[in-house]
Amino acid sequence: MQEQEKFKKLDYADAQAKLMSILELRYPPVAVSLIRHKALIPEGVQELEKPMFYCAMVKYAMLGNLFYAREALHACKRGGAALGLCEIPEEEETGAFYVNKASCSCLRAAWRFVNASLNLKPGSIYATLLAPLAKTPVEPDVILIEAIPRRAFELIHATLYDIGGSTESWISPPRQVCAYATVRPYLSGELNLTIACESARMVAREVGCEYLDETVLVGLPAEMLLRVIENLPRIGYVKARLGKSEGRS
Repeated sequence: MQEQEKFKKLDYADAQAKLMSILELRYPPVAVSLIRHKALIPEGVQELEKPMFYCAMVKYAMLGNLFYAREALHACKRGGAALGLCEIPEEEETGAFYVNKASCSCLRAAWRFVNASLNLKPGSIYATLLAPLAKTPVEPDVILIEAIPRRAFELIHATLYDIGGSTESWISPPRQVCAYATVRPYLSGELNLTIACESARMVAREVGCEYLDETVLVGLPAEMLLRVIENLPRIGYVKARLGKSEGRS
């Protein structure tokens, strides 16, 4: 209960500033909220103006935009299905999409792509709401962070600082931003590190904000955010790095 109360009082603008500074991020973390009912859309938040792939929406939010998108505004129905906005398209369910796109050699491999991927229950989500973390008007479900691998490692370390052990990440060529970076952390409560797929990189160019070749994408369950912010500067080598940075300024 005490942890939940602390989480609710979290200053998201301060959280964004700390993450960007400590992890040396080029773009702000993106807060993703999976909205289950129309009434839960905060007053004043505008809907996305034109259809867009979810992976492009993430980059659009990194540019400072706050918006929500119902199923009709999700141009990629495979991503929309992963996020629980609609039924899984037939070509996705059969695996034909991946064979036709030369993502794999045969339907057997395609079925394995499909079966490994996660989907929320069709129609369980009314809309996705995305914003830079500092601007989120609601408590988010997942935080998406684009970082160089070295800083992503520090982020992972911060989640394990109090409990030890290890973490496991799922990576598969398709549906990286929707199913793996967003849905898996949402369902499992565990961090997932992945790499933006080629489709995500292509559509992100349309909003003028590409996924960087030198970075990875981390999906962080929002309930881990406070722990990460508190623990990052406590880690010995991070503390040393930050001390050196301060000494140069």
